[in-house]
Amino acid sequence: MPIDPNFPKKHQITGKFKDPLSDNYYLVWGPGRLAEAAIDPKVKSDYQASGEEIKALGVHGTFVAVDWDSCIADGICLLSCPVKVFEWYKNPGETGRNDRKDYTDKANPVKEANCIWCMACVEVCPTKAIKVDQANLEIHEKEIARISLN
Repeated sequence: MPIDPNFPKKHQITGKFKDPLSDNYYLVWGPGRLAEAAIDPKVKSDYQASGEEIKALGVHGTFVAVDWDSCIADGICLLSCPVKVFEWYKNPGETGRNDRKDYTDKANPVKEANCIWCMACVEVCPTKAIKVDQANLEIHEKEIARISLN
């Protein structure tokens, strides 16, 4: 199931993460739902090997958003992005396709502010887990300002 194109309207913010190399934050939207990652054989095998439970993780990012429940950690988005928006969640700073920890890792849009709207990541994602939407930039800025005031 592809990423829900209306996730900012249908979900709540469940977290925020800061890029350790900049002042940029990205938001996490939930609740998530079990999807492609929960049934992918490589993902299931690596979750089992690591002793981790497969659970709903939600959408990470707002204007460059990755549905972590659909992401199968194939890494093609990291290779396709000319401005390195993504890095591996469990191996921060790494952007190579084979730099992931294992298939439990996820494409993390920590540098979504660098996006040039080329849509390369959207085009190559095998599970359609990525949505790039310039209109969501305003939502991101509004929510970051709101969270910062609290």
